[in-house]
Amino acid sequence: MGIISELQDRRSGESDILLQIFNQSPAIEYLLDPENGQIVDANDAACKFWGFPRQKIQTMRIWEINTSGRKKIEEQFTETKNGISYFYQCQHRIASGEFRDVEVYVNPINVQGRTLNLIIAHDVTDRRRTEESLHLAQRALAAAPVGILIADAQQPDLPIIYANPTFEQLTGYSQAEVLGRNCRFLQGPQRDQPEIQQVRTALKEGRICEVTLRNFKKDGTMFWNQLHIAPVRNDAGTITHFIGAQKDVSSYVAANARIDQLAFYDALTELPNRRLFLDRLANCVSIAQRNNVFGAVVFIDLDNFKNLNDAEGHEIGDELLREMAQRLRQALRQEDTVSRLGGDEFVLLLPALSDDSDISAHMVQTAIARIQKTICEPVVIGTLQHQIAASIGVTLFPKGAESASDLLKQADTAMYRAKAAGRNSVCYFEPTMQAAVSARLNIEHDLRDAMERQDFRMFLQGQVDAAGTVIGAEALIRWHNKEGGLISPMAFIPVAEDTGLIVPMGEWMLRQACRAIKQLEDAGRPIRIAVNVSPRQFRKTDFRDRVAEILRETGANGNLLTLEITEAVVFDNLNEAISKMRELKKLGVHFSIDDFGTGYSSLAYLKKLPLTELKIDKSFIQDAPTDMNDASLVEAILAVASHHGLQVVAEGVETPQHVEFLKERGCPLFQGYYFGRPVPGEEFVNQLLKT
Repeated sequence: MGIISELQDRRSGESDILLQIFNQSPAIEYLLDPENGQIVDANDAACKFWGFPRQKIQTMRIWEINTSGRKKIEEQFTETKNGISYFYQCQHRIASGEFRDVEVYVNPINVQGRTLNLIIAHDVTDRRRTEESLHLAQRALAAAPVGILIADAQQPDLPIIYANPTFEQLTGYSQAEVLGRNCRFLQGPQRDQPEIQQVRTALKEGRICEVTLRNFKKDGTMFWNQLHIAPVRNDAGTITHFIGAQKDVSSYVAANARIDQLAFYDALTELPNRRLFLDRLANCVSIAQRNNVFGAVVFIDLDNFKNLNDAEGHEIGDELLREMAQRLRQALRQEDTVSRLGGDEFVLLLPALSDDSDISAHMVQTAIARIQKTICEPVVIGTLQHQIAASIGVTLFPKGAESASDLLKQADTAMYRAKAAGRNSVCYFEPTMQAAVSARLNIEHDLRDAMERQDFRMFLQGQVDAAGTVIGAEALIRWHNKEGGLISPMAFIPVAEDTGLIVPMGEWMLRQACRAIKQLEDAGRPIRIAVNVSPRQFRKTDFRDRVAEILRETGANGNLLTLEITEAVVFDNLNEAISKMRELKKLGVHFSIDDFGTGYSSLAYLKKLPLTELKIDKSFIQDAPTDMNDASLVEAILAVASHHGLQVVAEGVETPQHVEFLKERGCPLFQGYYFGRPVPGEEFVNQLLKT
């Protein structure tokens, strides 16, 4: 029987009230004899908390529950013997063996001449854990490797209420300097960036947003800020705050810009190169066909430049080319493009002339007269004066369905006629020069027959690691025509792409590659085989299903199949490309960007696409050991790939110098004649199985 019950028996009125107060109190209460540590009595809350029945508790000493230790507990009893109340924190071990944090309030009371301790305890375990979680969150924000800002979404101007140390290091602003301000101050004078409107829209709609934009540090230095903003909601779903994570990606943007510069611009003159020119021309042709307005392509070859270059030296020749580039820029309209194709060849794009062909031709004649005049003006380099002239070929567009490449060839053909006519003259492309077009039609006809006869062959070219071990291969198509000759893919692939024959041709190649994958895996020599996928094939709505069907049909392991796509495929419809690639990844298929650096190379899509690999185009590898521009481009691509965790294959590796250059820069995989030419698929498989 507890002491409270004894009191009830002796003084039923007061003790009844006392017992009710003691037992019904929601707080953990118990009476303790400080002389021996005996738990005299405990209320219902204490029994429930400890998990022991009251009868058991009344037989226990407090140090059986309080983990502070008997000695320390007895020292505390000294205080209460002197009539002093006190407070302390400790842990209680409950019946389940769990340790709980408690705050203990001790008050000495006199019960029938006997000094007992009335103890009220509060379980603070959950509160402490919550506090520790909050402290951990605060420490995590402070230690985050990215700049963190938190803004109050309940205030109209979204004032900043927190900035972590990394933000201070990133921007040079202290937390005290930014609290209460809207983060737009980081935009400096660059407040018309389109990405800013994306941020405003996302904030208004209460959704996550990620952009890369120009921001400014406290000292005025501009940096590229990769900004991720997310709303923070309370339990009711109301947005209370916005949190922004910021990272300085200036080095990555610079690397990307360097890739663009090296890939799309001529290093000597800084004019657009062939790739960029053809891209702009294709766009202009599309607009011209849609709006029924004419444009022109003008091909310029400087006469006798080689003689001058050989006689005066390359430095003089380079200076003259730079001068010609500057003169051509000044002679054209702002909307025109002047490009250097290489050597002494320049090509001009004159878009949006007129919707009348005669007027357009007259405008071109006027422009060419101005161009000829500026070219023929003497060029003074050092103490020498040089006189130069040019042979010029011209073609108008649109005439029909000519591609950008077709128009460039037409202008080139006309230029050679001008050169043959005595140089320093101008020739226009004529219908009689359509031999190439006729040949193309013949290829299309023969190609359709070849599809029916299955005249194609799959060749494989190995991909090796730094030790020279074959770890993969690329599947390449070859066509033996009916006369038994081998036709270059460069001659028939564009025709197949334009006519749609590339789709069944691509499926045939995919099936052959999968059969080889299956054969090699069954023989215990599995390697990954890469297959080129054309834009037209990739855009087919059933492409994913066709790949899945071929994998099932051949029994090939999807993890050993790599699909090579070009950057143009991705940029046509980025979201659709991402969705389709993710579906194919579920089959185990890997993806590689082919000819990386020759298209629209961008860190933005590298970050979003489920890629495994980049292939450096052979045009960059060819002169990389000796050409500083190509070397820089290769190094930039390797750096970008490393940052994104992507594998890299260098194509066109043909010499020991290529191998040494690439190995020194950490390129992991190689493909090219130095390690082996493409051979028929059966021969490649047999050779591999013998090793």
